[in-house]
Amino acid sequence: MSRFFKTVSLVIVSWVLSTSANAADQIKWSYDGETGPAHWAELGTAFLACSGQQQSPVELRSTTAIAADVPSIFINLQQFAPDVINDSHKIEVVPQGDGGSVTYDGLDYSFLNVHFHMASDHQVDGQSFPMEAHFVHRSNAGNLVVFGVLFIQGQSSATLQTILDSAPKQEGRASSSDIIDLMQLIPIDTRFFRYRGSLATPPCSENVTWHVFKLPVEASKAQLDNFARLYSDNHRPLQELNRRYILEGK
Repeated sequence: MSRFFKTVSLVIVSWVLSTSANAADQIKWSYDGETGPAHWAELGTAFLACSGQQQSPVELRSTTAIAADVPSIFINLQQFAPDVINDSHKIEVVPQGDGGSVTYDGLDYSFLNVHFHMASDHQVDGQSFPMEAHFVHRSNAGNLVVFGVLFIQGQSSATLQTILDSAPKQEGRASSSDIIDLMQLIPIDTRFFRYRGSLATPPCSENVTWHVFKLPVEASKAQLDNFARLYSDNHRPLQELNRRYILEGK
């Protein structure tokens, strides 16, 4: 493909993603009541995927997951000064500059953001967790790879504390000059579940590659409580697996 057609393709992908995001942003949704998860697909055409057959989150079970030799994911996240956003649904962190990337199946995916859900979206072997972080990465073609990192109560995390110190208490955006290292939120034990799913919030776009680490990382009780004060319940209920398979790797 010529450089001209590559450029045109990237522009078209960016325009489609921007248009979809703008349409979704205009629809009011929540985690309860008439605008809650059970009704997301009814709120507008931009959210129709929320009733699809490949939705996230799902229950992840070691007893039924298929051990597989799947493509490795190479993580190259960079340290950066963050912008911390309260978007009225969650706390989200975006890099002020380059946030790094991951490489999956020969393709590079740029880091877009990490955001937090109370309690965990996914369950592992029947267990829910106090919090889950989603690390979102996108390729030039618009494909998405999302890491799911689960949290349990334990030692304080310096990275989480920097995020909390900057997080707006109301809807808004705040910049921090402190450098954070998101690799500190990635488990040392790299065992994982992988499956094909969707975004866990509207517009619930499908064909997302989910890579959920099996073992959790730690956050202090005070840190978990502070996240809960901002959003005490912003997780989506488990979705049907349908005909999908859960893969398990190391």
